[in-house]
Amino acid sequence: MHEDLTMVTPIHARRYKEAPRAAAGDQNPPDHCYGIILHHRARWWLVEFPELDVKPVAAYRLSGKMTPAMVDRLRRAAGDPRLADDISVLNPEGSVWAGEFTRCPAAHGDDGFDIDANPWNSAADELETRLARTMIDSLVRPLPPGFTSVLDALPDDDKPVLAIRLSGYICATFELLTARHMPTYRPRSPWRDISGDAVSDSGSDILGWMPAHEWLVPA
Repeated sequence: MHEDLTMVTPIHARRYKEAPRAAAGDQNPPDHCYGIILHHRARWWLVEFPELDVKPVAAYRLSGKMTPAMVDRLRRAAGDPRLADDISVLNPEGSVWAGEFTRCPAAHGDDGFDIDANPWNSAADELETRLARTMIDSLVRPLPPGFTSVLDALPDDDKPVLAIRLSGYICATFELLTARHMPTYRPRSPWRDISGDAVSDSGSDILGWMPAHEWLVPA
């Protein structure tokens, strides 16, 4: 049996995810969604976003392939019977794009999904892309106890906290650093280290945080 391919639903997304289930009874939630497809952590993912929201609600591992039916449609439309079945065919210009997608269980036994429809796509928004990476990283390595996910809540603006992110070194899973969330000062890159530099300059994006008032106090 395949593992559950969706991460634990963030607090902010539970109402969104429960509504279709309540309307459909015991049926599975719809498999058509708006989201971002991206290549991250050595594989393809589909990160789902609700309409009119900036936070993702689910991340799905993809097989990297399209369904046979979709490949057939694309080959007929392009007049090329040799057109590859790789997801990259949908956006040969890059590895990140937004759109509406339909997913189906992988046809060849992969622990993921094939893409079955792609009505339209466009350039992925910078903020949505960062949040998509954050959700994937949180799925790959769940946060240790005591940390609040940035997808569930954010600290008070400009207040130092103990932040956590994935380590870029094989000797450690996570890296801890003192950081501040400063959306007014830098709306496109709000997580800054104590010196004011973007934390992304020195490593991965912040996944979570915890208050540390007892020792993070002004001199």
